[in-house]
Amino acid sequence: MKTFFNLIDKLNACPNEQVQISQEIWQTYGSQKAVLALDMSGFSSTVRREGIIGYLAKIRKMQCLTEPLVIQYQGEIVKYEADNLLAVFDDCQMALEAALAIRNVCLDTGVSIGLDYGQILYIAQKDCYGDTVNIAFKLGEDIAQSNEILITENLKNHLHHNNNFQLVRQDISVSGLTFVAYQVIAQ
Repeated sequence: MKTFFNLIDKLNACPNEQVQISQEIWQTYGSQKAVLALDMSGFSSTVRREGIIGYLAKIRKMQCLTEPLVIQYQGEIVKYEADNLLAVFDDCQMALEAALAIRNVCLDTGVSIGLDYGQILYIAQKDCYGDTVNIAFKLGEDIAQSNEILITENLKNHLHHNNNFQLVRQDISVSGLTFVAYQVIAQ
């Protein structure tokens, strides 16, 4: 992470070298990934009703349930932050299969999941950045309802097959962004 931010600091300090430094950042940290962003439902109401300790127990349960599934579907946990999970996958089909499995084991907890695919800056097991990450979080945190999975058209176009789920198209407009997403309905 330090090396990444050293490059960002260098970018700020050397405006005449921005093109070269930007290329170095993308060459070092850039990759095509499917991004899974999960948000637990009902933070405010649950904390008021049960207290923070009860909700922290639910967060920990979510972490214990999701980590083995991300690994099983060949993904990598980027980080857990508050009641969120951020994970990346090389394969879009595996990312969606992981999301379906996660939703199934977290039905009583209530999670919303957003998935997108594209170019990101990825600092392994620390953080990731890019429009793809932003869109996945918009879908998972702001748009998807409890126990709902939303995927972008870009991720949909990289799926190998979809015989165990149905996709329902939605036109999304959020935070000045307009794009097509699909609700994933298991069959």
